[in-house]
Amino acid sequence: MENSYENKKHLSRREQIIYGISNGGQVFGYSLVTSYLMYFYINVFLIDAKIISLIFLLGGIWDIINNPLIGIFIDHKENKAGKLTSIIRKITPIQAVATSLIFLGPVFIKDNSNISATKITYLLITYFLWEFMYSITDVAFGGLVAVITPNPIERQKTISTANICMQLASSLVFVAVPLLIDVSKSDKFNISLLSVFVVIGLSAGIVGIGLFSLSGYFVKERIQQTKTVQPIKELLISVAKNKPLVLLLLSNLISSFSGIGFAFSTYYYLDVLGYASMSILVETPAFVISLFSYSLIKVAKKQLNNKKIIILSYLCISTFRFLVFFIGLKYYSNLKVMVPLLIGSNCIVAIFGGINNVLPIELLTEATDYAEWKTGVRTEGIAFSLKNSVVKVYGTLAQGFAAVLLNVIGYIPSASSEITTQADGVQKKIWIIFSLIPAVIGMLSVIPLAFYNIVDKERNNMFEELKESRKNII
Repeated sequence: MENSYENKKHLSRREQIIYGISNGGQVFGYSLVTSYLMYFYINVFLIDAKIISLIFLLGGIWDIINNPLIGIFIDHKENKAGKLTSIIRKITPIQAVATSLIFLGPVFIKDNSNISATKITYLLITYFLWEFMYSITDVAFGGLVAVITPNPIERQKTISTANICMQLASSLVFVAVPLLIDVSKSDKFNISLLSVFVVIGLSAGIVGIGLFSLSGYFVKERIQQTKTVQPIKELLISVAKNKPLVLLLLSNLISSFSGIGFAFSTYYYLDVLGYASMSILVETPAFVISLFSYSLIKVAKKQLNNKKIIILSYLCISTFRFLVFFIGLKYYSNLKVMVPLLIGSNCIVAIFGGINNVLPIELLTEATDYAEWKTGVRTEGIAFSLKNSVVKVYGTLAQGFAAVLLNVIGYIPSASSEITTQADGVQKKIWIIFSLIPAVIGMLSVIPLAFYNIVDKERNNMFEELKESRKNII
């Protein structure tokens, strides 16, 4: 059943593409930081893993507090000139500098001590500056998709475009960095690990954030809050009463802990299979499939609502991950078995990639509409800030826990930027953490979604009533 919002076009193709490219630019830097920063700090900047784990844990806790405050500030402020795009324009230059500085630490500080006070101070300043700037722009950018058009179909297409660009950008990191790491190991090339991370870090800061900033100049906010300034008390009450939002955030929070397993991917490919670039071989076929997986969304929506599609997707993926885990318990270091197995598993997961990248965000935009429908207060800033707090669990807390687990399982870090061979027992434990945690977490994340209620008739009633109430502001 369609609602009348789906019959009117608001968004140009040009604007949709710019939003997507901006997302790709942002994700390039974020993928580098979340996937390789722990490895960089431990093996290139040569800082003790226990210190890194503590800093990441503190950063994750800070984000949980910091992100909602940013969201409240955004939703509370006046929005005459576009409350979200103006923030992106102002903050991205600082974000670009912070991203670059993170990876320049070993260039500025020549100290081999893994507990150097100078290195730790530099790390704290640059890392937390990056975290704060990224948090502000990420909340603004995330909320933007909820206000650039009231048409649910246009939102879905915009989210799909943004996610395709996200995948292209993140794949560039996942291809370039492992290849360059392996090149730095070879005696044939005079390239150090430090050079690898300096080049890729500067690229993320200058090019990546430069592309991200385009959204601040070329994307328009079409849905506006009815009040010039929304009282903080009303914002908090609206969020507390928003059951769909709470359920989505709870599911995302559970899902985020799968990041503990994914943080071990670099260690699995490098320390168990023997080649960091093996991840390219394993993940490339799945990446190609995932680019076409977005076409499955339209087909699935003809049969099921968004909620049912997501639940089915999560359950299928977790089932396959359990199967791979049990097979890998015996063959975890056998290239001939594990490479084809992981390729096949990743391809199956990739079939559901479009669904998992788009529909959860679509549900989140509808949860922000739900707040306006029930209370008259728009909370896209708070909604996406809370989502980002959860994502940061994946990116920071998960890496912090992963760093702790490295010590627990007896992982031996590099002493002087040289690759260290790990014991067989450590390799098996790396496999268990890498494969089992995402499978278990995927199953658990389905539970809150079972109670989500903006579906079918309720969803269409919401859009029809919102269209009537927005006549004077759209």
